[in-house]
Parts: sequence; structure tokens; C-alpha cells
Amino acid sequence: MDYKNAPLSKIHKYVFLCFILGQIACGYALGIAGTAVTAAIEPLKLNSFWVGLLGAGTLIGLMGSIVIGNIADKAGRKLLFYVDMILFTGISLLQFVVTEPGLLLVLRIGLGITIAIDYTVGSALLTEWFPRKQSARFQSLLIIFWTIGFVASYFVGISINGSGDSTWKYIFISSAIPGLVTAVVRLIVRVPESPSWLAAVGRKEEADCLVKQYLSKEYIVMNVVKAEEVEKVSWTELFDKKNRRNTMVGGLFYACQVFPYFGVSIFIPILVENMNMTNPNASGAIYNIFVGIGAVAGVILFDRISRRAFLISTFYISAIAALGIVLGQHAPMAFTMVCFSVFAIGMSISVVAENPYPPELFDTRLRASGVGAVIAMSRIGAALGTFLLPIIVDKAGVYVTLIVCMAILLVGGIVCQFYAPETSLKYRADGK
Repeated sequence: MDYKNAPLSKIHKYVFLCFILGQIACGYALGIAGTAVTAAIEPLKLNSFWVGLLGAGTLIGLMGSIVIGNIADKAGRKLLFYVDMILFTGISLLQFVVTEPGLLLVLRIGLGITIAIDYTVGSALLTEWFPRKQSARFQSLLIIFWTIGFVASYFVGISINGSGDSTWKYIFISSAIPGLVTAVVRLIVRVPESPSWLAAVGRKEEADCLVKQYLSKEYIVMNVVKAEEVEKVSWTELFDKKNRRNTMVGGLFYACQVFPYFGVSIFIPILVENMNMTNPNASGAIYNIFVGIGAVAGVILFDRISRRAFLISTFYISAIAALGIVLGQHAPMAFTMVCFSVFAIGMSISVVAENPYPPELFDTRLRASGVGAVIAMSRIGAALGTFLLPIIVDKAGVYVTLIVCMAILLVGGIVCQFYAPETSLKYRADGK
């Protein structure tokens, strides 16, 4: 029997535990940039260019996922999965000793590379170990844990004070705590290699032994990709006639989501201050609370409607909410907060698709490379959004910034409406 049809067991729980801890750490490291960079403006004498660049540093590093995916397809998932959180913790701690923005940027990019490893390799491991019918559901749950880390970083960031010009350093290095916890748990649990990958590289006997050891003797790896085909894995193959539509849809939907999501969420302190809200910290806290609510709502909704309906509706709802904030800039503050909350919920619901949808676009042989390429393209959007937001706010104002975000969301909605493939078995016309 195919191991992908096995019931959930202890090994699946171990893989999931190790991955969700990484998601918390990654979400925290990305989110902490906003409060840390804001606190560093005076000590480091940062202008809006450096504020945006440092905020986008980890997202720039995430573009390395296209290379990491290819490495993981050729060298395996296990070693990278163990090592990356050790590197993550070390780089987090090194941020304390920097005294100028250039070196800090290098470390933020390095941290982003470790996050790229976790996203790419962890997603492949989860997809390839979990039962076929359970994989998407558990992939969609990941966003809740990522959001826990992301939202927690805001509250931790605004609560760290009293260290004068070094406050920003303490905020930055706080990401070492979830990183260390994750690294220790992974070293204790020792998640095994992916059976699908082992079989794909010609180590079928070893793959079957793993499956029998961790699941049951009645299961084996079936539907194996021929070993000689693995050597042909190349990122250029993702853009051939067969795969380019899925690759481009994956990259564009992801990029159009994360441009406004990270731009707004990371620099929420700057946004709310420029919107003349009476209590910026409280307004930022409300926004982040609704981000958390949206993540839970998105997980509940994700498997209840088709993938296409999920993607298209969340893009358009978020765009309408952004438009409401712009048109209601002279309206009572209550109206602005309602639109702001709907925007937060809509964006947070939308990103639930980012973990399960990209792996569904590619077969096993190309999955890590495909997911890596999609993440790399998406990070262009995320990095641009985070880099440009403080600059646009500084030069053109907060409402022009929101118009730009709305336009990006509309592009994402249109791309998904006309080109996104349906990958849910429940809603696909062929039922396969």
C-alpha cells in the first residue's frame, strides 16, 4: 500500500511540530523588523531609504529560496532542515554587535536566507510525509502559527524599552529565543528524510525501510519518479510550456499578497502615526489582533470553498477595504478603524493559501524547486512593499501608499480570476 494513504501517526505529529515551531520563529523574525527599525531611526540616523531597506532585508534574503529549492531537490531535505535554525539563532544574536546599517542589512539578508530554507524545505517535508488527503489541511494550519510569531513580535517590540540607544538591538536579537527553541526541538526529535525524495533519487529500498519503520510494514513508496529524471531538475524547467503557467500564477498571486501584507504589517507603527490616530500603539495592537483573527478564519474557510474562489475573493475584499480607508480619510475614526480591521482580516485570510497552494502546483520531482521559485518571486513583491512603504509615506503620504496597495491587490485578483488553476481535489473538474 502507498504510504501516502496511511493514517496520521506519531511521525506526522513530529514533522508538524518541528515545522510549526520554525513558522513561529520565522514569523517573529519578519515581524520584529518594524518595531526594531523604528526604534533604530534616531540611534543610527536612518532616513526613509534605510528604514525601508532594513525592513525589507529578511525578505530580500528570502529570494534565495529559488537556489535552496534546487539544492534540496538534489541533496535532500533532512540536513538543511536541521541546520537552518541553528544558523537562524546565531545570526539573530550577531545583530547585537553591529553599529552601522550596512552590516545590519547583511545580517538581515542572512536571516532571510535561513527563513527561505525553512519555508522551502519544511514545506516539502510536510507535503511528502503527510497523507495525500491530509497534507493541504495541515499546510493551511501553518499560517496560524506563523501569525502567532508575527503578531507576538509587535507586542514584544513595543514592550522592550529602557535601554536607551541600544533598545533596537534588544528588539532585534529577541528572535534568537524562538529560533533556539526550534533548533533544540529539531535536534531532539530528529525528523527523518523524505521517503518520496529518497525514492526519486534511486534509494527506493532505503525509502521503504523508513516508511516501514515510522508507519507500518504494509506501506511502501509508490508512484516513484525514475532516478535518472532527478538529475534533469533545473529551475528553467519551471518555465517550460508545461509548467510556466503554474509557476507564474504561484509567484504572482504570492507577490501580490505579500506586497501590501508585509509593507503594511511590518511598518504599522509608521502608518498609524501618519494617519493621525490618537494612540498609534493601541491602533497597531488592534490591527495585529485582527490579523490573528483573520488567520484563524482563513484556516476554517480554506477547505470549505475552492482554491480559486478563496484566492479571488480575498484579493478583492482587501482591495475594497483599502479603498474604503482612502475614501473615508475625512470620515469619523470609527469608520477608518472598521475598514482597517477588514483590511487586516482580509489580508490575513488570504495568506492562508501561501503554504498549501504552491506545493499543489508542482509534482514531487519539481516540488521543492517550484516552491522555492514561487517564494523567491513572492519575496520580490514583499521586499518591494516593505522597502517602498516608508519612502512613499514620506514623499507622497499614507493615502497614496494605500492606493498603491489597492492596485497591487487588484492585479492579484485579476491574475487569479483568469489564470489560477484549481488544485483542490474536491472542486477539480477531473476529480483527480
